[in-house]
Amino acid sequence: MFIMANTLSIILLESDTRTAGEIVTILKTLGDAIGMIRVAAEIQELVRVIPSGEPHIVLLEVKEIEQGVKDTDFLISQFPQTTVIVIASEKTPDWILRLIRAGASEYLTKPVIAAELTDAIKNVTRLRMQNNSEPASTNGTVISMYNPSGGVGTTTIAVNLAATLAASGNNVVLVDLNLFNGDVTAFLDLTPRYTLSSVTYRQGHIDASFLRSVIVMHPSGLQILSAPIDIGEADEITPGQIREVIAVLKKIFTYIIIDTGGELFGCNLAAFGSSERILFVTVLNLPALRNAKKYLAAMNNEGLGPDKVKLIINRQTPKDDIKVADAEKVLGCKAYLSVPNAYLDVKTSINKGEPLVTSNPRSPVAKAMENLARQVVQEAAGGSR
Repeated sequence: MFIMANTLSIILLESDTRTAGEIVTILKTLGDAIGMIRVAAEIQELVRVIPSGEPHIVLLEVKEIEQGVKDTDFLISQFPQTTVIVIASEKTPDWILRLIRAGASEYLTKPVIAAELTDAIKNVTRLRMQNNSEPASTNGTVISMYNPSGGVGTTTIAVNLAATLAASGNNVVLVDLNLFNGDVTAFLDLTPRYTLSSVTYRQGHIDASFLRSVIVMHPSGLQILSAPIDIGEADEITPGQIREVIAVLKKIFTYIIIDTGGELFGCNLAAFGSSERILFVTVLNLPALRNAKKYLAAMNNEGLGPDKVKLIINRQTPKDDIKVADAEKVLGCKAYLSVPNAYLDVKTSINKGEPLVTSNPRSPVAKAMENLARQVVQEAAGGSR
């Protein structure tokens, strides 16, 4: 192919010549980053002008949703190394979701804003560089957080463990698998365009590039794969889809932190089966400990025993009526870690939309998260499970 290895080849499908000219003008502002630009007025012409080696990007005009889904699916199936960026006049969530599910990596609306288009192109370049530089056989460590009922700080620990690992230079993703009550994006003040449901509909065709395109980056550097926004979409996610997503994430990330909740079946069991470690989070009150005892026994019956499931005592204070030693006796296992109670610190970090470990690193909770991260890294390095 005649294009330099470090430049992008782009084919634009656009029926309106004026709009096509405006888009080409924007692309030319990227200079040497673009090696080739071709324009086609219809999908058949687009396929004819595709050079050998496949274009890096197709900018696909979509005027009608059903045809747009078919065209996107066709391009992805015929040219799997090509990134499809949709350009449409419609701004409805239904169009965006259906085209992303079909395989589009980005969705831009007309009239095309120069900054949005150049950002999308730069994102493709970044993902290509990551694909070329990262080893293909990364075997990431999966750590799931769990409490069936919630309200014990599971998400707080998941967010801050992930943020601590990321702050140390590790490649980390936080997955919100609490499908019906996910709070990760609320804790971090994020409104993602794409969620886990955007990924799972591509079962059998999920790859690293597509996953990276739907993962949102928090200003702290933490990467998040959000829970579905719509409950109906959450209900359609299957255990098989979750296993496939985790398998691909393990090839990309060093650590995959999964925040879970709800009953012990389906997608939760799929995540736990793919996890090297499951951290069961509870607090020191009688109802919580009774619930913990019941679910730890149930997990053991599912083959998730004490070698894999570890106990986290959250919100612990010296004045608690029930002591850590009492909880260990009731539950029949030692606490993997006790996290002190610092309610105001945690509340403030959530209101700021920032992990506690970065907003208030001197907090005792932040110190506990450093200890937890240290244990996780040591175990991963030593192969201890």
